[in-house]
Amino acid sequence: MRMRAWPTAPMTEGVYIPLGLPGSGRHRYAAAMTLYQAGVISEAVLEVYRICSPLDCQDPLSLLLERQLDLPPRERHD
Repeated sequence: MRMRAWPTAPMTEGVYIPLGLPGSGRHRYAAAMTLYQAGVISEAVLEVYRICSPLDCQDPLSLLLERQLDLPPRERHD
């Protein structure tokens, strides 16, 4: 069951943290899991973040583009 009211604003930027930082792959995956649970991203997008999670330098965005999947939304600062 997905929790639609889950607070996702902090997680939208979490999937975009810089590559190469220690633990950043797992942090991006945790953020993606939150967005998935809230219904913001698809299961296919979540799978890309899972694949990339053990490797802090692997860019999930390039894999998303290669697979022609939607990029996660960025937090808006209007």
